[in-house]
Amino acid sequence: MNEPETLLSSPSEPSLDTSAQLSPDEQPASTATPFSPEMILEQLSAEKSSFPVLPGLIGALLGSIPGVLAWVILGQVGFIAGICGWLMIRGAIFGYTKLAGGIDRRGEILSTIVALMMPVASEYLGLAVSIYRNFHDSYGITVSDAISSVPLYLAEPDVLKGIILSLIIGYVLIAIGNIRINPKQKKAEPGQIPRL
Repeated sequence: MNEPETLLSSPSEPSLDTSAQLSPDEQPASTATPFSPEMILEQLSAEKSSFPVLPGLIGALLGSIPGVLAWVILGQVGFIAGICGWLMIRGAIFGYTKLAGGIDRRGEILSTIVALMMPVASEYLGLAVSIYRNFHDSYGITVSDAISSVPLYLAEPDVLKGIILSLIIGYVLIAIGNIRINPKQKKAEPGQIPRL
């Protein structure tokens, strides 16, 4: 009967439960399993690293420029330029993703805010271009004169009515462009923004 006791207390054999004898500060780093709280926290903190905001905003502004240009050009031709709202939101999200290296919830919100400001800027620029085209030859209006006279033309009810109609259509199409249609995107985990 002495033999089993000597086997258990023999110093040549390593003890199987050495981690129970160590304090939490002395635990070896290799004991963390993939499902341990430490590893889960490390993975979550690595996943929560956000993308840079300033390059993303610059990308959103640059990405929405094709929509702004299309809005101004279609407005000059006489079409309701609101269709370009979809192009603005898609371009803003694309630009944010490219320059920030990816997009998260904050990036999606910032891209949407940029896209919501662009129709107003587009209408303002479109009206300035119309003023310049109509009055440049007869009155010698410069580009800066045309831009500074836009608020005077916004006081006209007919002009304001056309701009409001175009903005409403543009904002509806921005909202439609912001909806995810791809079924794979609906199955994404909460907090994860799928790639476009």
